[in-house]
Amino acid sequence: MDWAELNHDLLCQIAKKVRDISDFVRFRAVCKQWRSAVHPTDLPPQLPYFIQCIRSSNSSFDFQFHPLSFDKTYNLTVQISSSPEDPFILFGSFTGYLLLLFRKTPGLILNPLTGLQAIIPVENKNPFMPLYFGPSCSHEPNLVESGIDLVGYPNGSVVPKVILWRYTNSKWRRITEICYGYDEYVASYSSGRVYIVSYETKNIRVVDVNNGNTVSLLPEVSSDQYYCIVEACHDLIGVREFHPEQDLYKYELYQHKDSGTNPSWAKVNDIGDQMLFHDHHFKSLCLKASDFEGCKGNCIYSRTSSSVNCYSVAMKTTTQMHLFRPRFHDHYLKSTWFLPSP
Repeated sequence: MDWAELNHDLLCQIAKKVRDISDFVRFRAVCKQWRSAVHPTDLPPQLPYFIQCIRSSNSSFDFQFHPLSFDKTYNLTVQISSSPEDPFILFGSFTGYLLLLFRKTPGLILNPLTGLQAIIPVENKNPFMPLYFGPSCSHEPNLVESGIDLVGYPNGSVVPKVILWRYTNSKWRRITEICYGYDEYVASYSSGRVYIVSYETKNIRVVDVNNGNTVSLLPEVSSDQYYCIVEACHDLIGVREFHPEQDLYKYELYQHKDSGTNPSWAKVNDIGDQMLFHDHHFKSLCLKASDFEGCKGNCIYSRTSSSVNCYSVAMKTTTQMHLFRPRFHDHYLKSTWFLPSP
């Protein structure tokens, strides 16, 4: 059999079974016909990787990628110009990009698989603290360009505010600015909306990040704050994180119930087929377990400085999945989740 002569439709079906991005790249590298049959955008759903980063020289950063579903480690070196004395923090986005924030120099957005690097905008000579960064999710007619969004608030700003920047055609554009009161705090960002909580009323104001308009007002469940609010299969889930016990985290989940006249939050112990991936920057991603062979739903996957853990929402128990040896004293700030994308 000449493998290069396989039917186009058959090649497409085979590619859908390739669950790891490294195998997907090898598939497209077999020959011209295999590459033409499958576009990079046909990449099957991917589980996030747990990654670690260390500066190996003035301009070399070594990344280690640890797949969640099998025991492998991938190593990748990326060239980034920076001072060896300039400390950095690594943020994940679950959207194929990483954010490196430096103390002395502007931070940058990075896709380590494609090599894309974009210096982030600077406000008042201070870098943003991110709420979100990744592909634009706007569908407005005047904002249809594909690009990278950066949603966050600048350090040192006199007025509390959140700013949306969009990176297109190799430059940043300032899209909108959302100011909020000193009696409010920004809880999280999800699917184009910022969730701002009132300290006094505990209500949650939902703001469209593209135009700054308040689109709805949600009640809070009690005096305790949510660490993040995530859209999970068309439901809003509020996540509360408890202080770690022996380096293991516990969570409470609340689902928003909209009855029309009396919206409320209800504590839930079952999120069905859904898996939540949670990081210490209070960002979450929701995936369906049924899309991935061998994965369990109704779980929260999180990480600590030395392990990846699976928390059962129903059983309220935590299982350590992978253990890592810290490579540096502030290892916790240089590791994150990463959802691979070409």
